Amino acid sequence: MILGQKTLSICDRPNVTNCDRCVLSLLRPHLAQTEEHQLEGSQLQQLLNQFKQVLDQGGVIRLAIDGQVQFMTPRAEQLLSQYFEPCASPSLPKILQHWFTHQILQLTSDDPSPYLSLQREQAGRQLIIRLIPDPVRGYYLLLLEEQQSVSFSIAALESLGLTQREAEVLFWVAQDKSNAAIAKVLDCCEGTVRKHLEHLYKKLEVQTRMGAVMTALERLGLLQA
Repeated sequence: MILGQKTLSICDRPNVTNCDRCVLSLLRPHLAQTEEHQLEGSQLQQLLNQFKQVLDQGGVIRLAIDGQVQFMTPRAEQLLSQYFEPCASPSLPKILQHWFTHQILQLTSDDPSPYLSLQREQAGRQLIIRLIPDPVRGYYLLLLEEQQSVSFSIAALESLGLTQREAEVLFWVAQDKSNAAIAKVLDCCEGTVRKHLEHLYKKLEVQTRMGAVMTALERLGLLQA
């Protein structure tokens, strides 16, 4: 029996919850692609539990094509209540509804744009919501992830692959300091600052100071549409 069939048989059991059925429906296309065609029920249940833990930690909402909520994990419901105004369950907050509608319109336009994440900040933490479409199966997924808020700091810039010195130069560039002023702050010569700029331009694939700052903001998730 292949995994897709075994997964389906579990879905038919009377003691399987709606949460289990939703998770299994998400797992099925991945399970069907594995080379292992035999999996004991206990192994599949263990995999299901692990997958559910991941979903609950991050939060998942499943939407129909028309945007109606079909399923929402408890963690997703908790995150929505923390970052948005209260709304009637199981519908989405108005801001999130408008964002979802806009993303779908972008997808169906003549010149579709890449999906953008929706970000909400609160008390030093941020909620990132990403859209994953699955028109073949007739639904969309919203993945909700809470993270520590990212700031435009030297440490954050280093996380983009810059050396400490390159991150320091870019940090001061963002403060509108000239090469001479940056050289004075870092106790080096202007030529060294220019060399650091050349290196970080190459790493960020830009050609100007403004381009470097904007790209860094975008990659850190601090530049929102």
